[in-house]
Amino acid sequence: MRSRLAEMISELPDIQLEVTDLRVEAELILPEFDPDVILIDIDQTQGQGLEVIRQFRQGGSESSPVIMALAGSGSLHYRANCLAAGAMYFFNLERELEWLLDSLASIQEQLR
Repeated sequence: MRSRLAEMISELPDIQLEVTDLRVEAELILPEFDPDVILIDIDQTQGQGLEVIRQFRQGGSESSPVIMALAGSGSLHYRANCLAAGAMYFFNLERELEWLLDSLASIQEQLR
């Protein structure tokens, strides 16, 4: 599912996609690119996804990127924790993939 998602996102115009599984790599990569949107797959961050969300919400970046959290599980626990940590969106990849892509396209339009 993750590689399919990366492929779908990369098909959106004007999107540069960088993928990392580790918080340490995210801390190094994200400031270099100053992203408009940060997608965090909670299932793939080795338990560090919430920390990445908190870091960037608390000023880890000069700009204020839109933070989107995603997970294969749509549990209310994941959703609540991600939103409380500072994510602006949470998507269940099993049921909300199209909504995620629509949201990215909408944000992209707003940034133009």
